[in-house]
Amino acid sequence: MGRHQEVVDAELAEQARRELSRRNEARVGQRLQAIASCATHPLQTVAEVFGVHRRTVWQWAKRFKAEGIAGLEARPRRGRPPRLTAEQQGQMEQWLEQGCTAGGEAVHWTLAGMQTEFEREFGVKMSLTAIWKRVRKMGFRQKVPRPRHRRADPEAAEAFKKKLPNSPHRTKRTRTP
Repeated sequence: MGRHQEVVDAELAEQARRELSRRNEARVGQRLQAIASCATHPLQTVAEVFGVHRRTVWQWAKRFKAEGIAGLEARPRRGRPPRLTAEQQGQMEQWLEQGCTAGGEAVHWTLAGMQTEFEREFGVKMSLTAIWKRVRKMGFRQKVPRPRHRRADPEAAEAFKKKLPNSPHRTKRTRTP
């Protein structure tokens, strides 16, 4: 095991406590609290309490010392950029809410239809799964009609409903004394 290294000195811990009283962001506050706790508790214990690796707490302290509060704020993460811009996503949401295409034609949207429209309007190819996930994230749900069997008899169904007790379709009988 390596030599014990002093990560947080008293001055850095005090600076973290002062910033903690001024901040109301949860993530930054948690990191400041961890840094302040390192002055009185071992790094490993602080890491276990906060549910992170000890190296993470050490990096927070190092970044706070070098960059101040800006070093603890969320940084842009790597990853593939979204295929649709924010403007295009807004356009997609508008199409779904209004039920019409970019040309103003009324349409009942399907995933395949949206896929074709994206390719035509934006020149963007997206998988059906990606479109479905984006639609769900926007809060839209698929409406599916209640299934009916092709050989079902609607008259027989109504007659059956009338025979059920406490059915709203059942006619009320009047009692004669």
